Amino acid sequence: MQVDILLLHTTLWGLPCWLAWLLASLLSFLLGLLLGWWLWSRFKGMVADLEAEVASWKKRHTDLEAEVNGLKYKLDEAQKDKDGLRVSLNKCEADRMTLKAKLEQAGDGGSSMVVAAGGGTGGLKEGTAAPFSLGTIFKPHELQIVEGIGPKIEGLLKDAGIKNWKDLSEATYDDLKKVLTDAGPRYRIHDPKTWAKQAELALKGNWDELIEYQKFLDTGREDTGHSNTPSKVEKLAQKRLGFSRKPEDLQIVEGIGPKIESILKAAGINTRAELGDTTVERLKEILTEAGERYRLADPTTWPKQAKLAAEENWRELKDYQEFLDGGKAPK
Repeated sequence: MQVDILLLHTTLWGLPCWLAWLLASLLSFLLGLLLGWWLWSRFKGMVADLEAEVASWKKRHTDLEAEVNGLKYKLDEAQKDKDGLRVSLNKCEADRMTLKAKLEQAGDGGSSMVVAAGGGTGGLKEGTAAPFSLGTIFKPHELQIVEGIGPKIEGLLKDAGIKNWKDLSEATYDDLKKVLTDAGPRYRIHDPKTWAKQAELALKGNWDELIEYQKFLDTGREDTGHSNTPSKVEKLAQKRLGFSRKPEDLQIVEGIGPKIESILKAAGINTRAELGDTTVERLKEILTEAGERYRLADPTTWPKQAKLAAEENWRELKDYQEFLDGGKAPK
């Protein structure tokens, strides 16, 4: 009691102690508030500057992404032009070889017999020349001329009683799908929707129509290719007759298409002989570096195929490729 009375009567700076203490506390509070406001203002400005910088980087990223997409589009267009030129070149090469064969036939006095379209002789006798046709190259039992059918699937179809183009043209979608489904998950993913139509065109000898139709197919599926895509019939004809004898044409190798060919050439593999001398390990490295899409390709048989092509050993190459399944040795 006496102490409290003493404090009430004690003065500080001419003020009662309790009032001086109150003023000191209020001043501390105001100083703390002022300091907090100053720090908050400063960090708010820093955050605003960082947000503006982030927005600037995002805009730059968006601009760069748009530029990359534009370059990709131009690259795709250039690739299409390249594929179109390649198709035209292959057709010119095929025409040249056809004319050469006719010239050689004329030089022999027309003693050879040329098979007419559809695989028959067309009623011609020996010594009479018929117009050149893809029917002189392919026989009705060769189901692999159909886009989407490889050696394994051809075997499955023949085991199911579908042995030639006529059988295939008459088969229903459900019949074909059942054959694939019964064969297991590996074959179940194939779509046989266009196979009967392709077989019918081949059976009727409508090769030009079949070629144009196949250009718009991708593994036998409609509306997934484009007009610059080489048809399977053209590619098989070139391989069988040895039309593509140019050493820089790597697509004669089963499993190599336009994209992979360009990847190999970018890596310094420009000819069949060079491909034949390249190890499988090096080819896998090149495909892996090209991205996930190409990492799945199996180049195990490519050097052997390339060597046979470089040596122009067409018969052995044809037999070997018929043994393969999509460029891979069957397991």
